[in-house]
Amino acid sequence: MSAIIRFLYVICFSVLVVTGARGELNPVAEPGVCLECHGEFDELMKSKHAHTVFREGSCSGCHNPHATEHAGLLAENDRELCWGCHQDIKEVVGHSYPHVPAINGDCVDCHDPHASTQPNQLVSPLLQLCIGCHGRVAQWLEKPIIHDPVEGGECLTCHGVHGSPNPGMTNEAVPGLCFSCHDVDAEFEAAHAGRPVQDSNCTACHDPHSSTTDGLLRENQHKPFASGDCKKCHDNLESEGSFAISGSNQDACLGCHRATGSFREKTNHHNLDSEDSCLHCHNPHASNTESLLKVTQVVLCMSCHFNDAEDKDAQLTHDGVDCTECHLPHGGDDPQLLKSREEELCADCHIEEHKVSHPLGPDVIDPRTSQAVNCLSCHQLHGARFEKYLPLSPEMDLCIQCHDK
Repeated sequence: MSAIIRFLYVICFSVLVVTGARGELNPVAEPGVCLECHGEFDELMKSKHAHTVFREGSCSGCHNPHATEHAGLLAENDRELCWGCHQDIKEVVGHSYPHVPAINGDCVDCHDPHASTQPNQLVSPLLQLCIGCHGRVAQWLEKPIIHDPVEGGECLTCHGVHGSPNPGMTNEAVPGLCFSCHDVDAEFEAAHAGRPVQDSNCTACHDPHSSTTDGLLRENQHKPFASGDCKKCHDNLESEGSFAISGSNQDACLGCHRATGSFREKTNHHNLDSEDSCLHCHNPHASNTESLLKVTQVVLCMSCHFNDAEDKDAQLTHDGVDCTECHLPHGGDDPQLLKSREEELCADCHIEEHKVSHPLGPDVIDPRTSQAVNCLSCHQLHGARFEKYLPLSPEMDLCIQCHDK
């Protein structure tokens, strides 16, 4: 018998032993065969909070035992793999307000795929887990008056964990969410001066997390609201259920804030054309921000601006700087509502820049625009491709816009 024939005979015999007479692979004894190498999972499978497929020892339910293009020999990417069993979560993240890790398929950011000491295989206690991404939670816990669910770390009392059809990922829209715990009783009516506010937006006056003020009222309060002088703005309070004001909302605001009305006469004015203009940005009762803004400046401005940008976050340059450091919030003569296009605008912060390098000022003319060279001739305020907010490479491409090659 030749060597080649003997070799083939041995191979065929080995295959028959492994697969059986009918040529079928013998079943693998999971998880035993896996634990021969991955013994660290043996005790973990006995954990109180273990992934069902893991506790059952069905390792191949998630992993391909031979080869795959995914890390950890996963059979699919994280999102598709998890959604293969958790169809309910796939539906929830399809809501208007999904949890970012859930929609991105970063399930293991919150859940251990095998087992955990926490319910739902969370990688850490719920409150600690939320603080890991939402740093403001830690700040809320430092205030003297804390909403009971927040103090107890019961975030899910109010918020959907994977997604929700409501802003803020709340389980139910406000005020229905609030009244799932708070009764509209005599105490409630007394706290609100007998006014029928049960259909109102509770969070317009109350902070749902914590506050330094009794009743969880937001800390920066409009003077008429703080003094209880509701008639200052609402002139029909004697009629039950009516919170009407005289004239438009804008008229009511400009009755006191007359200086703001002057911006309507500017060449470019910001959001002063409708009756409800002021309420687009300001809360008329209370807020946690300066100037009674609904939210922080950056969040507020970005809710309208750069929505068409491919990467909206890339527009957030000048970290930690409020928009009104450079822009006028109500109106001005500049089309971008900049306070100035002169170098003084930037020089308030950038004191040393270009003092001994590129010339600036009225005697230096940009050949592209025939205007004086200023900071914005080379730098952008938002969304630049290169460092220092430059739209073109400073190695050459930017310079040859004005200087001959």
